[in-house]
Amino acid sequence: MKKAILFSLLLFIGAAYHVEAQVSAGVYRLSSATFVAIGTDPDNKIFGEARVSTGSNVGIEGTFGYNFIQKDEVNFYSGFHLGQEGNRDGFYLGIPLGVLVKPFAAKNFGFLMEASPIFRDERSNYFRAGLGLKYTFR
Repeated sequence: MKKAILFSLLLFIGAAYHVEAQVSAGVYRLSSATFVAIGTDPDNKIFGEARVSTGSNVGIEGTFGYNFIQKDEVNFYSGFHLGQEGNRDGFYLGIPLGVLVKPFAAKNFGFLMEASPIFRDERSNYFRAGLGLKYTFR
């Protein structure tokens, strides 16, 4: 039994050593809500994030983006959000326009600026914008 566990552990460590998964984590202050995010590598052409809004009304949001401009120092992206706020029924759709600026030599850390119109229904649409920090584990 111990040999099987040891073999499985070594196999898992070996597989993890060869896999180069890149995960990003971020904290954003968008309008009146703070979001905590985890997602794929933001330097990919197509990327995604799962966001949780914190505070009195906890909500969830999936963000999918496409990098129109990709450089070492900056990415410009757009895409869509699909989310749900904790204090309301139903889902909302958003169209983000964002810039990720990576000013340091190590391109793991960046500053995010994002603006997004949010479409809930015909009477409660609004505009959201803000700043954040993002770190990519490579």
